[in-house]
Amino acid sequence: MKKALIADDEKLCAEIIEHLIQKCELPIEIIGKAYSGDSALNMILEMRPDIVFMDVRMPVMSGLEVIKKAQAEEKNNTEFIVVTAYNYFEYAQTALRLGAKDIILKPVDHEKFTEAVKRVIGYKYTPNQLMNEMADYIDKNYAKELTLNGFSEEFYLSPAHITRLFKKYMGLSFIAYLNSIRIKRSQRLLLDSEHSINAISEMVGYQNSNYFYRKFKEFTGVTPGEYKVKKDVF
Repeated sequence: MKKALIADDEKLCAEIIEHLIQKCELPIEIIGKAYSGDSALNMILEMRPDIVFMDVRMPVMSGLEVIKKAQAEEKNNTEFIVVTAYNYFEYAQTALRLGAKDIILKPVDHEKFTEAVKRVIGYKYTPNQLMNEMADYIDKNYAKELTLNGFSEEFYLSPAHITRLFKKYMGLSFIAYLNSIRIKRSQRLLLDSEHSINAISEMVGYQNSNYFYRKFKEFTGVTPGEYKVKKDVF
């Protein structure tokens, strides 16, 4: 997941850029917004974002000064995308010479914006690779409280898009896949540990033990207690 900072002196423009980033459905997390050049530079040096969407004309310190000073930092690996109005295009050209990776002109076109962002982040995800990353996230966090909306915020994808990916590549809905992982983990715990069934239910992410019992039987055909008996039989 790439970390991004938005630097624009107009709050409405910053909100539009934020909306476009989310609409791109790319692995980008917005970690902050700056409304002046000096605050942008401070946030860059402190937060170390991967990408900065930088307006050229900023109060206190221009976007060009921010780029120049940030690029002078020895350990700075931040990539800059300049977002500017036509009137300031010549300044944006200077930004490219200073090391900015791309220019996006206002008013921002969604498709051009998406393509520019993909170029800068070196976007190489295929839907299958994205699916693998989401599945890996569930494997590592299944015991936490995971919801479709929360997952949507984590990956900056719409709930509908996530649902389509899970259906296409896993043959299950998001919730059904999450339940399948939790039940598989609970099976292992039932056979290999001395924990009670209710404790195991909580350990794999279920706050409601009745729901756990119901889903366990739905996936395995037996109750957790019946499954646990296997440990004594074998």
